[in-house]
Amino acid sequence: MSESSPTKAVEPANDGSQRSVKRALPALLAIFLLGTLMIQAFNLVFQNVGDSLGMSANASLISTLPGIVLGVVCMLYGTLCDYISPRKMTIFGVGALIIGSLLGFLGSSNFWAVLIARMIQTAGGQVAGSVFLVMAMKYLSDKERALYLGIFNAVYYASSAVGVFAGGLITSIDWRYLFLVPLISIFLIPPVLKHTPDTGIKGERIDVFGIALFALIAGIVAVYFSFPATWMLGVLAALILIFAVYVWKGANPFLSRGFVTNGAYMAVLLALFVFYFFNFACVPIYNVIGEQIYGISLSQVSLCLTIVYIVATLVGCLSGAILNAMGRVPMLILSALLMIAGAAGSALLLTSGFWVLTALASVFIAGITMSYTPLYDSFPATLPVDQDGRGIGIGDLMMNTSASIGMAVYSGLMANKGFGSHALTGVKTGIEAQASNMFLLMAAAALLALIIVAVFHRAMSSKAPQE
Repeated sequence: MSESSPTKAVEPANDGSQRSVKRALPALLAIFLLGTLMIQAFNLVFQNVGDSLGMSANASLISTLPGIVLGVVCMLYGTLCDYISPRKMTIFGVGALIIGSLLGFLGSSNFWAVLIARMIQTAGGQVAGSVFLVMAMKYLSDKERALYLGIFNAVYYASSAVGVFAGGLITSIDWRYLFLVPLISIFLIPPVLKHTPDTGIKGERIDVFGIALFALIAGIVAVYFSFPATWMLGVLAALILIFAVYVWKGANPFLSRGFVTNGAYMAVLLALFVFYFFNFACVPIYNVIGEQIYGISLSQVSLCLTIVYIVATLVGCLSGAILNAMGRVPMLILSALLMIAGAAGSALLLTSGFWVLTALASVFIAGITMSYTPLYDSFPATLPVDQDGRGIGIGDLMMNTSASIGMAVYSGLMANKGFGSHALTGVKTGIEAQASNMFLLMAAAALLALIIVAVFHRAMSSKAPQE
């Protein structure tokens, strides 16, 4: 059961009613779903898009760069939720989502217009997700928070299922029509305006310099792992040093000295980084296996992956109840074990049939899904309530940056012929060996996550600090 202090829940400042907040949450979830399904849809079809526009060599940018943007804006939005009205932020996000969708559709004959549109779409769609999480942390009780975290997690994977299915379906017609799907968010603006709190911290200065510097550091880290260059390491080291001095000596930095030295919070961040490292790689590896090993169509692959994400959605729906019954640490242990079983099983049974791999993928994704709720439930338990937005924002940054780095590692290894020159599981060299070795690497990452939970279990079961 969650051990967060009951003082973490506060009443909304605009009308004193949690009921209004709860009415806003479904609209926020729907907007978040529309933005997120675009990520998974284009993760599936980015190569098709690049091929059709004569930019095959640069096709991965359609997946990689929006992932980098996502990691950075998650931190920005979560942090700004401590200062700016959630209603204003959400309207800004919906506007960006709509603009990105129109730009992508109208500019679909130009690769760079498509890429920019995807980045704008991604940035806009995430606002609703960040606002949802911060509102749930600040305005709901412990049990309600666990429930809504589980629902949020389920919606993420439901959007992934819809995105994968839509990607496979619409690509058989024309991938350009994918850009029109998020325009549905226009109809969700009225409930957002009516029920989302219009509150902010009056009179408190936003630390623009500190937030911008931290966002720049996060962006360079993500860019380096996608497009490595030695000079970036020097720039990164200099920026980190400047930021450290600023936190220690600054008058009122957005991340205080106490925040960055909070061992319990940092332990949760480390676990989050490892649990979600190969999250983005789950989709493209099955696309490769289906096409190059089993010779099945993209639409068939998308159908199987849709089943996988439906399983994840069901697990997400139940994760709040599981958390309240098991507690954070036992749930995280179970999550890691499921991930190990799914990845290692896929490596060993790679040639046993695509439906066998689909079942094992369901086990793996169930493990990732199950880890989300206890990890995010740990954030408000390790931070004072006035730092919830920053805590969630940096947690989102860690999760998405980790997944983007994992995607870059995956892409680099799968493009390396030497990675498939030897198979530890005895399959043929080449693409089979590459896929099998990649699954073993995923299993190793899950094992590392299990070790981290075992080492830092006390921090992850801590109680909320008093302000």
